[in-house]
Formats: sequence, structure tokens, C-alpha cells
Amino acid sequence: MMSSIMRTAIPGILAFSLLLLVGSSEGQSGRGGGCVTEQRQAGKCVAIRNCAVLRLLLAQVQSGLAPPGSIDRLRRSICHFDRGEPLVCCPESSPLPQVGRPQPAPSTSSSTLPSRCGIRGITDRIIDGVPAPLRAWPWMVVLRGNNGGRSFWFCGGTLISDRYVLTAAHCFKPQLGVTLEFARIGEHNIRQDQDCEFGVCAPPPQDIPVERTIVHPSYGSPCSECNDIALLRLSRKANLDPLYVIPICLPQDPVREMGFSVQQFQGKFAWAAGWGTTARDPAIVSRPSILQQVQLPIQELPYCDFLKKDYPDKNMVLCAGGEGKDTCKGDSGGPLTLTNTVSTRHFLVGVTSLGPTVCGSQDTQGLYTSVHHYLPWIIQTMRP
Repeated sequence: MMSSIMRTAIPGILAFSLLLLVGSSEGQSGRGGGCVTEQRQAGKCVAIRNCAVLRLLLAQVQSGLAPPGSIDRLRRSICHFDRGEPLVCCPESSPLPQVGRPQPAPSTSSSTLPSRCGIRGITDRIIDGVPAPLRAWPWMVVLRGNNGGRSFWFCGGTLISDRYVLTAAHCFKPQLGVTLEFARIGEHNIRQDQDCEFGVCAPPPQDIPVERTIVHPSYGSPCSECNDIALLRLSRKANLDPLYVIPICLPQDPVREMGFSVQQFQGKFAWAAGWGTTARDPAIVSRPSILQQVQLPIQELPYCDFLKKDYPDKNMVLCAGGEGKDTCKGDSGGPLTLTNTVSTRHFLVGVTSLGPTVCGSQDTQGLYTSVHHYLPWIIQTMRP
């Protein structure tokens, strides 16, 4: 798992090196020396990883959301090469660049889903997962509920537009007695007021009340967890941010958008995330403060046949896991995601639904509501 995280951190430097190959010149200042920025400000010649303002600009370039002229600005920032490593003239005192917001896609007759989606920055419960890097899951949502005057985080969800969250229907069973307080968007560490990484801090999370909870009309029929999917319409639009709050893409046309069919999801490794308890023992609650992520194979083991036995259409759900890693209690409603073949966009393919009593047991699996199967209902239900 650690090697997977490292691969999300390295491309920033590699991409910057590629920028240098297409035009830059060596300045006069050495590492740590004084320099003058293009805005005629005093600066210091440092590695880009040590310059928050330019590193953030590089992240925007990588995600395709940078302001015009950003690549030229990065090229002009080069002040020196130290043993082949490019150094940049970092302003000694400067605010971070204003981050532009993606423009919402125009509504069409078939969908209110955004066209700009699934692009992330550089970089129930999770069993044998690892802490996710900041900005790794900009579409992640956590739900706050209340029962008998006690507030707590109880389910996950995924931002699919600036107004809608997709989650699991079973989170809202009346017998649970949970009243939904709000959806939190842009969270990473639920016990920390501000999330920072390498000197760059994320905006505060957004706590938005839910205007309407829309459980699938056929939830619980013909089997107890059939049609386990729900939409939450937020009371106001979420403030989108190209690094920290981005809707994920939905697989409307998997072959065209992702490069492979729904049938070819089988055998691929998907990512799941959540803040649910990480203890295998169902009697123990061990909830992490930092968002956890885990990679799971989408595959159909014999246990999958057991999980699917009451579903009239086996395509309603996906099975993932089976290698001792799993999602579990508290992760319900959270995302199961795949990237397209060129790893430029992320797609929501499953919603965490149910699994074994002892999560992460060898040869068991989790069950995920198939998003593609329910796209007609999702699109018909959403409103501008």
C-alpha cells in the first residue's frame, strides 16, 4: 500500500522537470541564495517542494485547472539547477494564488452532472487501509447524525455535483433512529480544525444541511438490501475548489469515458475510502481521525455468490475485496472508484453497501451498489 501512496507524490517533480525541457534558463542564484521574482519581489532560490505558492500552482497545472499562463510562470521561476534539480525563486512573503473554481457544466436534457469531474490534486470502515494524502479524495463526504441528543459521524457519501451527494439508502433506515444533521464536504481529519500538508493548508470543510433525502423508491424490495442507494440534495451549492472539493465522474458511457466496459471492471483494482472503524472485531469501535483509503480487487469469489443470492439482477451490485482488506461499519455510503485507462479521471463505480459481520475476514468480500446500473434513476431524480 505504501508504494501506491508514493506514486501519487512523485509525479509533481517529474511534471515540473518536463516543463523545464521545453524552455527555461539557469539563473545566477544558488540554492538558498537571494533572487528576484518576476513580480520584482525579494525571494529565495529553493526546491519547488519547499515553495508552497509555486507547488500549489504546479498542482493546478497537473490537474488541468491552472489559470492561463501558469506554465510560463513556472518556467520563468527557475533560478538555478543544483545537480540536475531545478530550483525556483520563491517569494519570501506572498499569499497563495487564488484558486479558480471549475465552471459548472451546462444542463442537458438527460443530465445535471458536471462535465468537469473526477480530477484530483497531486496526490462502514477500512480494514488494513492507510491514511489518505490530503487532496486525494476531493469528492469525499461524511454525514453527521444525531440520536437521542448525541451527535456522531455515521455514514459516508460522494459528491457528484455541487448540489448532490450519492450514498447508501440503509443509512436512513427509520429503525436506526438517526436524524441527519448535515453533510460535511472537504474534510480530511475529522478531529482537526484545519488540514495542512507540507506547509499548504486546505480551506475549512463545508457543513451543509440536507434539503432532501431521496431514498431509492424500491429500497428493501424484493430483498432486504436491494436498491441500496440514495441521493442527498444539499440546501445550497457546495463551493467547488480545483484542489479540495471536486465532484467525481459517473460512468455514463464506460467504454468511451473509461476505456473499458462494465463487464471489464472485473479483475481491476478499485479504491475505497472512509472514516469507519478499523477494528476487525465487530464489538470494538476504533474510528480513525484521518480519512483511510484501501485498494480492493473487483472480483467474484464464492462468498460473492452468497452475498448476491437474493438479488434478482446480479448486475445491481459489485463484489470487491477478498484479500483480508475491506470496508466496514461506518464506511457505508462511501465510494468505490476506478480511474480511466490513462489515469486522468476518477469514476464512482460502487457505493459501499454491506459485507460480512467480521470485516476483512479472509475470502470474504464487501458488496457495493453498482452506480452504472442506477444511472437512469440518478439522472432522472437530480434537479438543477
